[in-house]
Amino acid sequence: MPGHTNRRRQSGGSINTNAVVACICAVLVISLRSAADEASHVRTESAYIHSVLTEATDRSSTLSALVNRIRTSNVIAHLECAHFTSLTLQGRTLFIVAKKDVRYVRVQIDCQLARQDLMPVIGHELQHVAEIAAAAEVVDQTSFARLLQTIGFSRNGTPEEEHETEAALLTQERVTQEVSKRRRASTFVATRQH
Repeated sequence: MPGHTNRRRQSGGSINTNAVVACICAVLVISLRSAADEASHVRTESAYIHSVLTEATDRSSTLSALVNRIRTSNVIAHLECAHFTSLTLQGRTLFIVAKKDVRYVRVQIDCQLARQDLMPVIGHELQHVAEIAAAAEVVDQTSFARLLQTIGFSRNGTPEEEHETEAALLTQERVTQEVSKRRRASTFVATRQH
């Protein structure tokens, strides 16, 4: 009789085991991603930014190397979407706080940009994070501004756009080229397969 009871439960309005397995897998993936983000020095709570960053590091060796440089530092960068009032501003890096063994920065990016255009902007801003990582004297927004004045150049515009570095501009250009090159290669392979 116990076998009969089990069969009736399975065929009646019981819980779909496939749905349960899917839910468990989803929870595990989210937990693993959260754990990976916590262990990472480049973090985000945005699923969209996470997917763009993952794709970008796969497609761009420059961006991948930057993430690795940041990973070996005492800087933790938190990436988030932002809306800027300036028409020319696509991203910015802000120093948040320095504690005994770690420095926290916030990277804000315009997530309304096309995915292809967002990847180089992330690279540009992560170059600024790497510049902070290389300068132990940067412990607040004032010392970050001083660093940019030393290694960068002045730009016209709002205070957010006041200073820039050649390295960040070059990184943005390289990521653009690498992402475009990989996209063209993928398109070519897909076209040849059909």
